[in-house]
Amino acid sequence: MIRTIRVIGIGMGDPTHVTGEAARALSTVDVFLVADKGEATADLVAARQAVCDALIPADHAYRFVEVADPRRGPDAERDDTAYGRGVRDWHAARVAAYADVIEALPPDETTVGFLVWGDPAFYDSTIRIVDALVEHWATRGLAVEHDVIAGISAPQLLAARHRIPLNRIGAPIHVTTGRRLVDEYDPALGDVVVMLDGRLACADLADAFPDLELFWGAYLGTPDELLVRGRLADVVGEVRRVRAEARERHGWVMDTYLLRPPGGASADPAPGGFPAIGPLTDGVVTVRPLVAADWTVLRDEHNNEESLRWDFVGRPLTDDEARLRAARAPREWRLGRAARFVMVDTATGEGAGVIGVMRMGPPGLGLVGYGVLPQFRGRGFTTRALRLVARWAFEEAGVDRLELGHKADNVASGRAAARAGFTAEGRLRQRLPNPDGTRSDEIYYAMTRDGLAPDSPR
Repeated sequence: MIRTIRVIGIGMGDPTHVTGEAARALSTVDVFLVADKGEATADLVAARQAVCDALIPADHAYRFVEVADPRRGPDAERDDTAYGRGVRDWHAARVAAYADVIEALPPDETTVGFLVWGDPAFYDSTIRIVDALVEHWATRGLAVEHDVIAGISAPQLLAARHRIPLNRIGAPIHVTTGRRLVDEYDPALGDVVVMLDGRLACADLADAFPDLELFWGAYLGTPDELLVRGRLADVVGEVRRVRAEARERHGWVMDTYLLRPPGGASADPAPGGFPAIGPLTDGVVTVRPLVAADWTVLRDEHNNEESLRWDFVGRPLTDDEARLRAARAPREWRLGRAARFVMVDTATGEGAGVIGVMRMGPPGLGLVGYGVLPQFRGRGFTTRALRLVARWAFEEAGVDRLELGHKADNVASGRAAARAGFTAEGRLRQRLPNPDGTRSDEIYYAMTRDGLAPDSPR
């Protein structure tokens, strides 16, 4: 009867890299379960067996049981929603397969072990699988203990092999997957470690960021170890070739790499990031940078009848969506993508709405968006906030032209913009979508640096 499950990180395949704690844990396991992923990866099972043979005392009996791994793919062809659903289905199928095997073990085999390459904390599903197994038996009244033993991870070994630290002084390390790399990469992330990259996604960054330094390693900690280092644009072709040859020989590739901005530069905000500021006020309205704690203001400004009427899709924000948008605001500010503010009633300190400037189109252009909570409408808050933000944008943020637009029937938005000094420049036919599938004309406004009213608040 199963009593204990142990998740053990065994490093990258060299028995000498297994920690003392992990080695002791290996000697307590009766049965190791390993996923059978087919003939192409059979040597990975053999490598696990070699680690155990080298470290488990001869007087301790144990055995390996291979469990056919459920089919997972094709990950590369899925969008994020389908990918997430596919992984969850795969995990559920794994849980069912492992439960069947464990429940069929003889009574004297009470401790089951899962051997994890590298460290279980890095992009590995084993802990989630084991949590689900423990819950599976808990619903039947059976308490199963489980623990996790750390191992030497691929990023650690990659850094050691290249004789580098993973980060610069005081700078962050961003760890991601190949699937996410291209969409989220920005030099402001600092040093980026990439794992689970089946197609060498960094090649897609070579044109935009040719001077990135690439530290690549495959089969780390094994006799087949491969290392390449150099300027991304110069060595990505070599890595692609070496990687293809290695896959041909072994049938699989296990690699990871580090991308580092050139010149040892720190991971400060990218050039063009908006300058840090304190609150801006005219004595009636205060605007300050939006932060995560302002999510309720963001949510409530969106989720009211009037705002949803002018929305593109007409769907309320969930609490989780509002929290995520608010949490992203400081990073958008640092990267110079959007400067998002919360409007505050100066007298009461209550959040009154939101306003933002997004960098879009040609350099020096800012697109303005805004919205006020129902209880603060009709008091000139939008106009006041627009004047505060416009002066900041022109005088401190390097913006030369601000633009905004509204659906043709939303005359209140237009009046606020005009009072703030924006000039209507035209009508764009059928530009904005409506929740019912129709489209509305947009009235477009602009303000330039020389058009800022001299009496607007400072």
